[in-house]
Amino acid sequence: MAVVRSFEPQIQQLPRIFTTGTTIMTFTKPLASFLGASIAFALHCTPALAASTQSPDAAAVKAVTEQFATDLAKGDLKAISRLYTDDARLLPPNDDPVSGRAAILAYFEKTLRPDLVGGATFDHYEIYGGENSAISLSQIRMLDTRGQVIERGKQTIVLLKQDGKWKIHRDMWSDNAPTSPEKP
Repeated sequence: MAVVRSFEPQIQQLPRIFTTGTTIMTFTKPLASFLGASIAFALHCTPALAASTQSPDAAAVKAVTEQFATDLAKGDLKAISRLYTDDARLLPPNDDPVSGRAAILAYFEKTLRPDLVGGATFDHYEIYGGENSAISLSQIRMLDTRGQVIERGKQTIVLLKQDGKWKIHRDMWSDNAPTSPEKP
């Protein structure tokens, strides 16, 4: 014997759900306002929280970037590549990611050749992180072989501590030059 169920009782309840929608709205509107205010407050506090997580090893983290500048001034691109983890990744502007230390060296051999670039300076550091990982934000000036500024930009690097030394794990930078207008 087959059992036949009627959906009529469920259909009769539908109007009641729609009429109680007003009650739901009057409850969710204050809740949404409270959540919105809470998120705004949390975002307002974010800089203070970030400052409180500044790495106690900030000088050692900064030293990696300064070593990059020293090695670049010498034209020692192999030494620069050793500042990166084996599975590091470059995220250059307007280009595909470059993965792995060997590929990073090849990329730098094309873009940071000593006949093109004479050095770099970094300043305005912000360093955050903990015991084994850190993020360094800085401003960068690329120099030509005569020491003249040829590019100004920003750099964000993620560093990991490996065998007691800070190594660059992710490296992303951008140029401060205005973008060119699109051609019609």
